[in-house]
This record gives sequence, C-alpha cells and structure tokens, in this order.
Amino acid sequence: MAVPSKFKVFTNRLFGAFKDTQQVESKRSALQNEYNEFIEYAESAELKRFRELTQWFKSGEHQRVKAELKKLTYKGSAEFNTEKEYLSLAKSKEVKVYLNKGGEITPTVSRYLELKSKVESAEFQNRKKYLLSKNKFEQSEVYAKLVEYQKLQNSDKIKWFLSLERDSSKFNEIREWKLEFYDDFDSNAIDHQKWLTKFFWGDALLNKNYSFTTDKQNYTDKNFEIKDSVLRIVTRKEKSEGIGWDTKFGFVPKTYEYTSGVINTGHILRLKEGRVEAKIRLSCTPGVTHAFYLVGNTVLPEIDIFVKTDSKPNSFSGAYYTSKGNNKISKSISSIGGVKCSQNFYILGVEWNNSNIVWSINGTPYKVERNVTPDMPMYLVFASSVNGKIDDAKLPAYMEIDWVRCWLPVK
Repeated sequence: MAVPSKFKVFTNRLFGAFKDTQQVESKRSALQNEYNEFIEYAESAELKRFRELTQWFKSGEHQRVKAELKKLTYKGSAEFNTEKEYLSLAKSKEVKVYLNKGGEITPTVSRYLELKSKVESAEFQNRKKYLLSKNKFEQSEVYAKLVEYQKLQNSDKIKWFLSLERDSSKFNEIREWKLEFYDDFDSNAIDHQKWLTKFFWGDALLNKNYSFTTDKQNYTDKNFEIKDSVLRIVTRKEKSEGIGWDTKFGFVPKTYEYTSGVINTGHILRLKEGRVEAKIRLSCTPGVTHAFYLVGNTVLPEIDIFVKTDSKPNSFSGAYYTSKGNNKISKSISSIGGVKCSQNFYILGVEWNNSNIVWSINGTPYKVERNVTPDMPMYLVFASSVNGKIDDAKLPAYMEIDWVRCWLPVK
C-alpha cells in the first residue's frame, strides 16, 4: 500500500486537489475494460498462433527454403531431361516414319509415345511452368506462413498486447486487489443478503431496529428508496414509536419525532484490511448528520470514511476514533473543502493495513494515520441522523449511494 506523506495529504486537503468524479470513474472503467480485454486476448487463438509463428520465424526455416528454391531451375531438372529426350526422339527416322506413314511400333517409337504422353500432360506442363518461374518462393506454403506471421506482427491488436506485456505495470493496481463485495443497487429493493437495515446488535439481540434514547430519530426499515440504481437513505419529520438504548435502563420504548435509516454489513462482511469505497451525494441540511464508517464488535475503534455534521455545502470530514483507556477517547478529525456535497457525487474511501489508514476522495488521499488498532475485523455502516436544531421545512434530507465496493489485497 502506497502511503502518501503528511505534507501531500495536507496540500490535497488544503487546495482540494482531487479529480472530477466522472473523469475518475471513466478512467477506472476504461482501465478495467482494457485489463479484461488483455486477459481475454492472452488466451486467444490468434495470439497462440502468433506465438507459434514467432518461434517458427526464429528457426529460420523460411530463409533456408527461400535459398533452396532459388537454386531450383528447369535446366538440369528431371523434367528438362525428359523433354530433351522427347525432342531428340521426335527427330529420329523411326519416329518420323511412324508419324508420317504409320507402321511398326519399335522400342524407339514406344519410348517416344511414352514421353509424349508425359510431356503433354497438365502435370508436366505445370511443373515446367513452376520451374521456369521467378517467384517459386512466393508460391510456397512457407511463404504463406511468413505472410501470415508478418500480418499478425503488424496488427494493432498484437502490438497493443505486446506493449502491455512488456510493461504490464499499467495494471498493477488492478492486479493487487480482489473485489470482495459490491452493490450497484440495481434491483428494486435492498438486498438483505448484503445489508442489514438496522444496527448489527439490534439484529443479533432483538431482531429489531433500535436507536438511542439520546437520538431524535427512530431508525426504521421504511426510510430507504432505490431509484435509477441509487439507494437513498431518507431522513423525515415523522413521529413514530421505537426502541431506544439507554446506558442505565437498557432497551426502553420511546416516541421519536423523526425517522431515518441505517444499513450495515455486520452479518456478512468484516475486513481486517483492504480498500472500501462508495459513491455518495448528500443533502447539506442543518441538523442532519450523514456518515459512512467502519466499526467492529466494540464501540471503538471507529474509522469514519466520511461524516457530515454541518450545513456547509463545501466540506466534510474523515475521522479515526480509538480508546486511550480510562474511558477516554483519542480522536483525529480532518476536514476537506472544495466539494459540492448536495450537487455532485463523490467517491469516498479508505485503504488500510496493519500499519496505516489512508482516506481518499475520488482516489486522491486527503488524510493518513498510523493504524493503532490492527487486526480488528470491521464492517461497513451507512447512517443518517438528526443531531440538533433543525428546520423541519428543509426535510426530507437524503444520503444517496450510487455504489459500494470492497477489495482485499491479493497475497
């Protein structure tokens, strides 16, 4: 994993030096398509034939055959001698008498007639024509193989493949990662094989949704919409009855003034390392928090891939929370500006291993931290909530998720 310098991520964060989302996706898609084509062509019959012909060409057979055919002439050949004998016999007295008056077929006449039949045959004439020709090599099967080889050698497809084969570093990033999990939200409903629409412990302990008694929103299964392959987590002004977790009394009934949604992969996907990305657009609504984070079986550590807690339309944050002991929390929070949260989609992600965690936007790193909690299996969580005073007229608010991808490093 390439780890950028603190100075590099600081300047990226300061100047918003990240690429356009659509350009990043187009470039990635083109690279993946080219890699797929490269892998497919590597097994093609055409490339196999080219490699066979390359070895044949290196053997020099075509040069040997060309030299041999250059020495091959009509004069001195068996055909030349046959025709010479035939012409000589045609001048003999016995043959002339036979041809003019008819008569006894002598051995000489018999030989003449035999040679005449042979010389006038199509096979003989074709052989004679071939031996007299100046392009015998061009008429050979070896020449046809040479032309086939040269045609393949000059083909754009072969040149493209060989250039990538010689310098295959172009595909290093693709080769280094294996896609472990993805969702393009291309169905009409959430895939419950991939997502829990409640907190993991709510599913494990209660098989129900729950929020916290300190929350203003009740998490429900009804606050999701999928349209045009985009999942929306919807935060609404809506009174509802739910269950809240109270640190003193445990799970207790509560009436909430708002509803929202949470999804996670705690039941199916937990990663100790890897790369996680999602393409997201947000409503920048005062009082509404949107978050995409990684967490394990305990409250900490938590890696916030992004969190949006304010109404500023041009920024969001990435964060890392760990335990310092004695119920104290160590936190590292970095904000990045230059974004248009409510207008554009952005690809937000983290890449982490036992040593480091790197946060990125559209593939550009903007935060890096040392991983002080390695070997912790963590799952994905997307959630929206009401965090403070809110103008109800600005609801509903949305977190839109176009797709989610998770990769594991190829060992």
